[in-house]
Amino acid sequence: MGLRRNPNFGAIDYRTSDGRSTYNSLQTGLMKRFSAGHQVQVSYTLSKTMDNGDAQLGMDTVNGSTYPQNPYNLDAEWAAASFDSRHVFTANGTWELPAFHDNAALRGWQLNGVLMMRSGYPFSPSIQTINWSRAGSLGGGAEDRPNVKPGTDPRKIVTGDPNHWFDTSVFELQPQGTFGSTPRNFLRGPGFANVDASLTKNQSLKGDTKLQFRLEVFNVLNRANFATPTRPVFAGATQNEAPLATAGQILRTVNSSRQVQLGVKVLF
Repeated sequence: MGLRRNPNFGAIDYRTSDGRSTYNSLQTGLMKRFSAGHQVQVSYTLSKTMDNGDAQLGMDTVNGSTYPQNPYNLDAEWAAASFDSRHVFTANGTWELPAFHDNAALRGWQLNGVLMMRSGYPFSPSIQTINWSRAGSLGGGAEDRPNVKPGTDPRKIVTGDPNHWFDTSVFELQPQGTFGSTPRNFLRGPGFANVDASLTKNQSLKGDTKLQFRLEVFNVLNRANFATPTRPVFAGATQNEAPLATAGQILRTVNSSRQVQLGVKVLF
């Protein structure tokens, strides 16, 4: 934490090219090429992306502010990037259905599937500030973060409940005019898992021309993949030290519900 250097100054817009980041990963994959009527491919990535800033434009991120809490201490912003997904697993496959294989008019059915799973993205709990800063920062887009109570175990803060994703009781308002102790991208949001599938039929017409019938199902399991929870924990412009009722609530999903569509294509 630290006091403002000179509270008599107004807003100072300072931009510099001192952002930095690192990326380390283990990438594995296994593929069986199409033979004997089927094909399978799987891949897994274990990675870690670190940086000291999310982006330059506010529209580029919803997980935190594009401005550092303390512009004089960028080392304090060094954390997992807002797009860091520690585990990513994908798989896809194609199966040429054996039914009617000997019938020229009925054969050609294929079942296809795609599975994608990843861990959640980091985000920063914050203090709600509209044209006001508890720390005294007047920079447009700057965001205050609260204090973390001493003795808090970071592994036990996330509850996994979409109505209350993280335990707000472990945070408290810092003294006015100081920076909060909550690290940038301190918590992680929900993971993502989705399965898409399709059933296709290729029917030869004349020469190289084919007629393709498609049945496609997106989000087969109709799974709700939740977005980043509401990040502001306190209304910093008041002295009310009770957390906001909306803190930690998840208000939307990042994918749509199950969708089914039929299609016909002419391939030539």
